[in-house]
Amino acid sequence: MFLWNKVPNKQSYSSKLQENRIELFDKFKKEIAQKFTEKFGDYINIPFGTVDWLSRNYPIVILKNPEKLREVIEFIKFELNFNYLNFITAVDYYLHNVFHVVYEFTRIPLKTDDLAVETVEVEVDKDLKINVNFTYRMRLIVVLDRDRPEIDSIEDIYRTADWHERETYDFFGIIFKNRKNVLERILMPNEWEGFPLRKDFFHERIIPHPFVEAYYVVKRVKELKDAIKKDKKDE
Repeated sequence: MFLWNKVPNKQSYSSKLQENRIELFDKFKKEIAQKFTEKFGDYINIPFGTVDWLSRNYPIVILKNPEKLREVIEFIKFELNFNYLNFITAVDYYLHNVFHVVYEFTRIPLKTDDLAVETVEVEVDKDLKINVNFTYRMRLIVVLDRDRPEIDSIEDIYRTADWHERETYDFFGIIFKNRKNVLERILMPNEWEGFPLRKDFFHERIIPHPFVEAYYVVKRVKELKDAIKKDKKDE
């Protein structure tokens, strides 16, 4: 914890605190990148410079081979100690014919005896100490073929994955294999047809997504141009 009440001039220490914080997160990100590279090598890609909306650096790991998912997840939980799964979701890159399945994890520092948050203090100077045992986050992105959106379940590794997987299936149609519980819709009615967060989803009672509408306009214009070119060649 920050011993903020004991700091005589809070404003002057604010920038120093931020510098220390950024340095610690940057160090953490590089450590995670190194461990992943040593363990999985060519199976992953790690883009640097990724910053979230709170300006906290956190690593993003892209898994290119979905068959390695469970091995990677076990590594994240049991070796890197990310003990909490924040969410699972997906992104539909329709024009590229792929899905990105996104997993976000948090590493919450805990004491093994009473599960209280553990404090590891570092003295910045005589008036200011900081806790370096932050809760860290990371994201794992798995690239899936849009024509075959199947991936192994991780509900037996993270129990909360059960509902996250059901929601991702419900909205994107991602099939999570080898689940202990039945993979079924969680928010949409069971009789609902289609997956409403896919870019190509269409329902007569729902206004089409602007992206989809624009895409089909561009596609139709291209088809007409190609047809005109073909007619001219035939002449």
